[in-house]
Amino acid sequence: MRHAVIGTAGHVDHGKTTLIRALTGVNTDRLRQEQERGLTIELGFAPLTLPSGRTAGVVDVPGHERFIKNMLAGATGVDVALLVVAADEGVMPQTDEHLDILNLLGVRHGVVAVTKADLVEAEWLELVAEDVRDRLADTLLAGVAIVPVSAVTGQGLDELLRELDLALDRAASASAAERWSCTRLPIDRVFAISGHGTVITGTLIGGSIKPGDRLELLPAGKSVRVRQVQVHDKTVEAAERGQRVALNLAGLERDEIERGMVLAAPAMLEPTRLFDAELTLLRSATPVEHGDCMHLHMGTAEATCRVRVIGGDAAIPGEITFVQLELAECEGVAARGDRFIIRTYSPMATAGGGRILAVARGRMRRFRPEIVREFETLSGGDDAELATLFVHRALREHARPATAADVARAMFREEASVRALLERGVAAGAIVELGGLGSGGAGAGGAGDGDQRGYLTQGDWADVEERMHDVLADFHAREPLRAGMAREELRTRALPGWDSKWFTLAMSRAAADGTVHEQRALAALPSHRVTLSPEQQEWARRIEDAFASSLMSPPERPDVMAGGAPQAVLDYLIDTGVV
Repeated sequence: MRHAVIGTAGHVDHGKTTLIRALTGVNTDRLRQEQERGLTIELGFAPLTLPSGRTAGVVDVPGHERFIKNMLAGATGVDVALLVVAADEGVMPQTDEHLDILNLLGVRHGVVAVTKADLVEAEWLELVAEDVRDRLADTLLAGVAIVPVSAVTGQGLDELLRELDLALDRAASASAAERWSCTRLPIDRVFAISGHGTVITGTLIGGSIKPGDRLELLPAGKSVRVRQVQVHDKTVEAAERGQRVALNLAGLERDEIERGMVLAAPAMLEPTRLFDAELTLLRSATPVEHGDCMHLHMGTAEATCRVRVIGGDAAIPGEITFVQLELAECEGVAARGDRFIIRTYSPMATAGGGRILAVARGRMRRFRPEIVREFETLSGGDDAELATLFVHRALREHARPATAADVARAMFREEASVRALLERGVAAGAIVELGGLGSGGAGAGGAGDGDQRGYLTQGDWADVEERMHDVLADFHAREPLRAGMAREELRTRALPGWDSKWFTLAMSRAAADGTVHEQRALAALPSHRVTLSPEQQEWARRIEDAFASSLMSPPERPDVMAGGAPQAVLDYLIDTGVV
C-alpha cells in the first residue's frame, strides 16, 4: 500500500492543531512559544491511523500570514489536503490564500473539516458549508467532502477519518501509473542530537532510503551517508515514498545543512540558477512584468528570483505564461514537473505558481520563434517530442551528443524507458545514433556506464556534417596539395568543445555517410584529389631523391626548403607516406 501525507490548511485560530490532536493524540505544537501563545509557528507532524488500517503522516502548518513560508515548506509532498474552516468565522483571508496555494501546487484530493461545529446552529453550519462549496467550485478540490466536526465533543471525527481514507484511496489510484521515482527528500527541519550528530526531517517524495545509503546533499553537492532512518519516531529498515522521515546523517555538521536543501540519489538532480517554467497568475494578482523580482518557493526552499517572460513583456493574471525563473543569490534544486509558488516581493502576497519544465543553463532569447516553440514542446509535447528536444538541448548545453542518462535526467524519467524512446527516435529517423564509447564513456559522456551511446537530432547531425564539410572545403582550397587535414585540427575548428572520443564516433558516422574520407590521421572530402603540375612533379622527384640518397642522415625540413623546394610539395610527400 502506497504511503501518503495529509497536509492541513486554513486560517489562523480555526482549530487545525486542536483537530489533529483530537484525531492522533499528538500535540503538533512542539515549541514552547507555540504552546504559550496558542499559535502554530513551525511545521508539526503526527501519525494518523485510518479505518483501513493504514497510517498516514499528517503535516500541520501555520495559519498566520506571517508564517506562510513555513506553510509552503509543509505543503511539499502532500497527497491529500485537510482544509480547516471554523464554523463560527467561515472562509477567511488565509483560507483563501491556502486554498490558492493548494490549487497552484496541483493538490487534487482532500477533505474539508468545518471545525467548532458545536458552537453554531445547524442552519448557520449549512450556510458555512455552502460558502466553502462555492469557494471550492473553481479549484482542483471542487466536490470534495465537507464534514462538520468538533474536537471538543467528538462530533464528526469518525466520518472525517472515513472521508480521509477515501481521499487517500483516490490519490493512490491517480498515481498508480507511477512506477519509478528518484529518491528525493526536501529538507524541512535540521537539528543536532548529542551523541548522534546531525538529524534532518522531510517528506520522502520519491524512491526509498535505508541505513548505509549514500545520498547527495544539494545544492552543496556533498556526499553523505545515512546512519539511521526513522518514521514517526520509530527506527525502520527502510523509508518509502510518501512517508515522513527523520534521517541521522554521517559526515555532516549541523551548520552545513539547512531547510530548503535536498537529499537525492547521486547525479540525478543538477543545481542551477535558471529554470524554464510555465507560470499561472491568480486572477486577483497584478501582471508580472519581465524582470520583476519575486519570492520563489520550490519544495521546502525559498529564494528571490527574477521572472524572464518568454514571447512577451508580462505574465497576465489567469493565463499560462512561459517564463525563465532566474535565482538571484543561490542555486536551486528542482526536477521537471515540480510545482512552485511565487509571491510578490513587497508587500508579500501569493501571486501565482506553476510547473518546472526544465533545468536551464543559460538565458533564452525571449522573442525567437524557435525558443517559443521549444517552450510549447516542453509544456505540451509527447514523450517522443520531449526526448528529441532534450537531445537537442544537450548538444547546445554540453557541446557533445546526448546520452540516455542526460535525457533521463532532463525528463526526470527512468533511464531504461528513455533509452527505448531514443531508439524509437532513431528508427523513425528523427534521431541519429553515434555508436558506443565503451570503457571511455565516463570521460566523454559523464555517467560512465561502460556502454554509452551518443544521440543527436537529425537536424543537428546535418549541421555537424555541414560544418565538417565547410572546414575541409576551405582547407582543400588553401592547401590543394595536402591529402587531408589533421583530424585534431578538424575537431578544434569544426566542433570546438567536443571530447576527442565523441569526435571519433562522429568521424566514423560521417565516413559511413560518405561525408568525410579518413586516411590514417587525416580527414578529407571524398571528392578531393591531389594533382601535381609538371613543375611540382619535378620538385617531388628531387625531394624524394634527396631523402633516398641520405638514408642514414635525412635532411631536415629547413634544409629541403633552403634549396627552393615548395613547402606544399614536401607536405604532399609526407601526407602520402613517400617521406
